[in-house]
Formats: sequence, structure tokens, C-alpha cells
Amino acid sequence: MKQRIQKLFKNETGLAILLIFVTTLVTYGSSIPKLGFYHDDWYLLWSGMARGAESIITLFSSDRPFMGVVYSLVYRLLGESYLNWHLYALLWRFIGGIAFFWILRLIWPEHKYMTTLMAILFVIYPGFLSQPNANTKQNHLFGFGTALLSIAFMLQTLKSNSRQWKLTFGILSFILAVNYLFIYEYMIGLEGMRLVLLGYALFQQGFRQIRSLLKEILKKWWPYPLAMAGFLYWRLFIFDSSRKATDAGRLVSDYVGNLRSMSLRLIIETVKDTLDTSIFAWFVQPYQLFANALYSNLASALLIASIVIGFVLIYSFLFKKWWEIDETEEKASLLVKDFLLLGTLIVICAVLPVVVSGREVDLGDSYKSYGLHPIGGVVMIVAGIVLMLRPNFRKLILIGLIGISVSTQALNANYWQRLWEYQRQTWWQLTWRAPDLQDDTVVMAYLPEGYRIQQDYETWGPVNLIYRPVLAEAPALQARVLNSDTAYDVLKRTVDKRFDRDVKVDADYNNLLLISFPTTASCIHVIDGTLPIYSESESLLTQQVGAYSHIDRIITSGASPIPPYQIFGSEPKRGWCYYFQKASLARQTGNWEEIVKLYEEASSLGFDPVDRSEFFPFIEAFINLGRYKEARALYIRGIKDRVKMRMPLCNALGKDLNYPPEFRYDYKMLTELICGS
Repeated sequence: MKQRIQKLFKNETGLAILLIFVTTLVTYGSSIPKLGFYHDDWYLLWSGMARGAESIITLFSSDRPFMGVVYSLVYRLLGESYLNWHLYALLWRFIGGIAFFWILRLIWPEHKYMTTLMAILFVIYPGFLSQPNANTKQNHLFGFGTALLSIAFMLQTLKSNSRQWKLTFGILSFILAVNYLFIYEYMIGLEGMRLVLLGYALFQQGFRQIRSLLKEILKKWWPYPLAMAGFLYWRLFIFDSSRKATDAGRLVSDYVGNLRSMSLRLIIETVKDTLDTSIFAWFVQPYQLFANALYSNLASALLIASIVIGFVLIYSFLFKKWWEIDETEEKASLLVKDFLLLGTLIVICAVLPVVVSGREVDLGDSYKSYGLHPIGGVVMIVAGIVLMLRPNFRKLILIGLIGISVSTQALNANYWQRLWEYQRQTWWQLTWRAPDLQDDTVVMAYLPEGYRIQQDYETWGPVNLIYRPVLAEAPALQARVLNSDTAYDVLKRTVDKRFDRDVKVDADYNNLLLISFPTTASCIHVIDGTLPIYSESESLLTQQVGAYSHIDRIITSGASPIPPYQIFGSEPKRGWCYYFQKASLARQTGNWEEIVKLYEEASSLGFDPVDRSEFFPFIEAFINLGRYKEARALYIRGIKDRVKMRMPLCNALGKDLNYPPEFRYDYKMLTELICGS
């Protein structure tokens, strides 16, 4: 039996790599079918489809031009398919894990069991929660993975006896180092990781005296500081960044002008971020996600975690049976100080450039990626702490950390799945509601709390991909995020001119079309400024600008577009929201008979709104057709006892709505029903 197993897996290293692969696949792969595109993905998708893959190069010319080149090549390969991007990001997560595993085995080849578990912790670390944002974050995973491969190739040169292989590994290491530096400048701290591990590896080889050790380090390390110097010279003195976040000149002036406070911030934030990434990341986000999780999601997350734990236990069993656990007390005690010292130095080196650049690790923001590149040092610190414990507790703690980490990643994926579903529902429902939009319409989409759109391109990207899937240098349909600042612009009817990267996105607020998604249980509501119908849960911000929303920006004729499947997936089930959107479209043209027909069909199928404000178009239709009994029945079911809903309606009905005569709009009966009872 032993020979069969060993023949199947060939050796322990093969089994360890298989475990890393299965862990990565189970932890992240199970959520992929329900994930999509997010945040910065949208301007890239629009630019690639509307201006061609080469436009992605110029898209990033203002801050990270080399990343634009790589991104353009990857886009040509993966296209617009959300599945391709998620699988590609998953591949780089796995490659990063293998590179780290390779580094550990090169430095501690005799500690096979411990290094395997460290590699497992590396790929599931709960301080980096942006994996579901695959299109954008594959850049980070690619940069980080190539940096680790560069370090691994460098360390491999120390183990190789062949001059030819030494040269080959050295060249590959140098090329990969240059590659990641030009992709993400703040990852330059990984050169600290390279230096620390190189010095430690040479120390292991017998260079114990400081002078001889430094001499040998310089001999092996010298190409990399040259690469760093060349990169920094280009970044600081040649390249002119137009983005504030990556403008080195602005950063230098900040330090020169306020040296004392900036230096104090540097010290405090470096310590804080070191603790955040190494200690608090294992507890803060996991606690928040566990505390807010639905029982069904929690059960699913624990199931995924138990599967990973099961595979780890199988590996542990086979290792103990066929290869024997190699972590004796004597060996473990020797590793504690090394892991703690090396890990701390690596984490500090990783977070320091982030802090210097005016940024910080933020555990509360799952979109940020600054918790990614310190992972190697974090895992070493954790391993050192675990080895300080009594042997009986070590395995228990490691299994507990694996369970917490996998569960956290699964619960985090649930949030991203919901975020995608609400976005997807928004754009699909808009196509049900609006066959077309006039050019230069400014769309504002206000989604439920916790899932709000953060940047303009998160709206104009999908809207143009659906309604204007043509070659263009600028979006025909514009967008702005609704917030306190833009609400003021709406009231002033501002004409706003700006660029998102190199994309011209001027917006005339006179052409506003406001979309509200009041709660996760509501349909989207395209607000009619003439007679705005607000949900009881409608935000005050939406109500403040609702009167400025022009539904005549919607072209009511023609067939509705079908959102591209490779981006938006298949059409959602045609439930209540489908009938509500079609009724709202019919309301815009005064087709009351069609609205009643839609209501009767929805009722026969058992559909009913959760958000009772969605009854209003059907009440209108019954009133305007003289079917007062049905109108009153719907009014009693949906609106009668809802003061917050009736008040703005009555305020609007008190004015001349100026609907055309052919609408046969019965103001008197509707006002009497809504406002007089």
C-alpha cells in the first residue's frame, strides 16, 4: 500500500503541491460561478470593447504604464468573460503559493511538514480579501507572484552546482524583479524580503562572520539594487505621474514641508500596519464576517473550511505514516527565533513603502490590496508563535487558523456575490424598463446601503456596454455617483467636465436619470421627477434630487438590448420586478390597459412586491381606467397605512403634472384616494 501511494504521488513534495492546489481551488474556486465584475474592472472592460485592447496601454500611462502593457496582453487573451478573469486570478494565487512553498523548502528543506502548512496558511491568509475582484486584482497577484518567483530563483542559484543553471536562474530572477517593480511601485519592500532571506541562506551555508557574510551578500545581491535604483530614478526623475496617489513629487514636498508630523506618522503607521497584518488580520475581519453572516452562509463557509481541514488532516496522516513528522522539539525550538525575526523584518519591509507613500493597510476595506505582499513575513511570524506552544496545541492551533481563514474567505466571497447580484439586477432591470437612452444622459444609480457604487465608471461602464456596444473614444452615456457633493451639482444643474484616466466623461446634470434601489428586497426604481414615487426606505439623498430626474431621457420605442452574456450572465428570473419594470415603461406612455394586463398576469403567477410602493403604477392604471374598486383594494393593501410613502405622493399630486390629454389621467380620483382617506 505504501509503495502504491508513493508511486501515485511520487514523493512528499508532489503531495504537498497537490494539497496547496486543492486548498486554493476549494477555498476560492467554489465561489467563482456567482462572482462577476467590480469597481475598476468597468473602465477597463469598456475601454477594451469600445477602443480596442491597445487602448488599455494608454489607460494606465498616467500612473503605471508597464502595467498597462501587461494588462493589454492579458485582456487580449481573456477577453470580457468574467469566468476567464476569475480562473486567471485563481491561477496566480496558486502560483504565488507554490513560489512561497519553493522559497521555504529552499531555506528549510529539512522541515517539510511545517513548510507545507505554512504554504497553506499563505494561500488562505484572511488579511487579503480582494480575490473576488479578479479582473483588477490579478495585477496584484501577478506582480506579487512574479516577485516571489524572482526570490525563489535567486535562492535556487545558491543550491545549484552548474554554472549554466546558476546563470539561467539568475537571469530569470532579475527579469522577474524588474517586472514586478514596474507593475506596482509600493511592492518594492519585497526587495527587503529578498535581502533578509539571502542573508539568512548564506548564514546557513557557513558565512557566520559579519564581514564575510556582508561580502557574500553583496556578491549575490548587487544586480537587484541596481534594478531598484534604475526604477526609482525613472519613477522620481523621468516619469511624470498625473495621478495624485502615485505622484512622487507631491509626496516629497509633503515630507519636506511637514517633516516632523510625517516622520511621526511614518513610525506609528508602520508599527500599526505591522500589527494589523501579522496579528489582527486573523481576528478582526473574521469576527466581523462571522458576526454578520446569515446562518446559511455560515454553514456553507464552515463546510468549505471542513473540506480543506479534511485534506490537511489526510496529508498529516500520510506524512506521519510514510515520511514521519520532522518537527522534533529540538528542531522546533531552533526555528522559533528565526521565524519571528525574519517574519518581522519582512513585514516591516513590506508595509514601510506603503506607509511612506501616504497609504495604509486597512483591514476594514476588502477592496484594498496592501495586505497582500506582507503575507510571507506574516506566515513566518505565525509559525514562530505556534512553535512556541506545547506540541499538543500546535496542530490544534494550526487547524484552527486554517478553519478561520478558509471560513473568512468563503464569507467574504458571499459579500462579493451579493454585490455582483445587486449590480447585475440593476442593469438587467434597467433593460426591462428602458429600451434605449438618449445620448448624454447622466445616470445616477443609488444601490442599497453596503453595496453602493463608489466611482462614476461603475455606472457608465456597464450602461455603455449594454446600450452603446460600439467603437467610441468616449462614452455616449455618462454617469455620476450620487453623494452630498453631486447632489448639490444636481440642484445647481452643473455642467461638469472631467476625465476618468484618459476617458473624457463630461456630464450635464440637466440630463439626469436617477435610479434608486432602496433595499435589497426592492426592485430598481427609475425616478420620475414629475411624480416621484418613493419607497418607505428611500434615502433622503435620493428624495432631495428625485424631482430633477427626467424619465424622458428613456426612449420608449424599440426592443430592449440584451446585456452581453459573457459579462452579465444569463437573464435573471422574470419575477415581480420584471412586471413592475414593464408596467413602469407602459406608465411612461400612458398605456394603462397594458399595466392592468401585466398586473393580472403577475398576480396569476403568485408574484407580489415586498416594497409596497411598487403597487402605485397599478393603482394609477385602475383609477385611470375607471376601475375604482380594484384601485381601492390595491391602495388598502399597499399604501393606506404608509404615511412616509403617501406624503411625497400627495405633495406631487398637488401640482399640475402636465401629462398629455391622451393619458386620460384622473388627478381628482387619484388624489382623493391617496390623500383624502
